[in-house]
Amino acid sequence: MPIPTTPSPAFCRRLHRDEVFELVLDAIVSGELAEGERLRDTELEEWLGVSRTPIRMALARLEDLSLIETVPKRYTRVSHARPWLVRPLLPTLCSLVLLALVEAVADDETRVAVAAVLRQAGAEAPAGDEARVVAPSAPPVVEALVSAARTMAAASSNGRLEGMVVHFGVALLFHARFVGDDLDEAGLTEGLSSLAVALERADVEAARTAVEAIASSAGQ
Repeated sequence: MPIPTTPSPAFCRRLHRDEVFELVLDAIVSGELAEGERLRDTELEEWLGVSRTPIRMALARLEDLSLIETVPKRYTRVSHARPWLVRPLLPTLCSLVLLALVEAVADDETRVAVAAVLRQAGAEAPAGDEARVVAPSAPPVVEALVSAARTMAAASSNGRLEGMVVHFGVALLFHARFVGDDLDEAGLTEGLSSLAVALERADVEAARTAVEAIASSAGQ
């Protein structure tokens, strides 16, 4: 594994395992740690400047998100994108959005910001996969959903909700990069548009119906 060029972090108030998790997560999402790349404890220790225990704990959390994979006594490596995981991840993210929905609709700044993100996605959605050939990325509608979910969760009084949305969102974006025809992008776009309208009207029930429609676009 090429050790990232960023300097070893200075850990402050947060637990080392949380910092390690965030740093390795960022390296995977950014592509600094490529798909299929081996993750060796000694090299991670050298880069992060911490003991093996917080590294192992962080890797276990990343494995729960299907971002890394381990074969005991053989290797630990960055996962390859698994498009089939989009089907369970998308409804899970929507379930978290529903938990944040009432407070998000009640907060004028939040609902206006989210509606703007959703409408922007619909206006800029590319035709086919041409826009993702050079640098594979999740479909814009998925990126918009994750961004909207994060904004809504940030407005929630549930202190744990934002972290859950961020982590499931990252996993969804990672695995949606090659989702292709397995995702009903038209249905998802329609659901996002309906959610934008509901938010602009501050209509909680309509917003709830739209989120449920978005979840169903996963094809379950």
